[in-house]
Amino acid sequence: MIKPVFLVVAALALLVTPTLANDHLQMKGIGWYVILSHDRDALADFYRAIGFQEWASSSKIVGLRAGGGAALEIGHLDPEAPKNPPRTSRDQSQAMAIFGVNDVEAVAARARAVGATFVERYDSPGGTPLYYLGGPDGNVIGFAEDGPMWGNTEELKVLELEPKDHQ
Repeated sequence: MIKPVFLVVAALALLVTPTLANDHLQMKGIGWYVILSHDRDALADFYRAIGFQEWASSSKIVGLRAGGGAALEIGHLDPEAPKNPPRTSRDQSQAMAIFGVNDVEAVAARARAVGATFVERYDSPGGTPLYYLGGPDGNVIGFAEDGPMWGNTEELKVLELEPKDHQ
């Protein structure tokens, strides 16, 4: 059975540079993914430990580079907001970002070492391994070495999807 999260990732990969109606507005991609936390500094430390690098900070946010122009922004969550429960599966998250890395096994090992709430390997239908981890604030984030968004359209073919050429 094909997991819904992979279908979403594959579908998003097809929309790399969509146009709106007859306009020539083009999307550049995801610039950053925002995570709000009751303990911003502890969460930033967690992501630094698995390989993100700080590029900016203030009293409001910590910006962490993820490579390829993508980043995490970690900010303060309203103190009155309820805490997320720890996640034990990627299927418990309504949204997640998947970052490209050169070594998913190393990211998984680092995540385990710094107390990720779970580390789950998922092999896509085309054989690409993805790792999902649960952060200390109950968020889920994924990591992959390869996939449609980085030019490997073999994954799409396995799903019987035809990539669109967007210019």
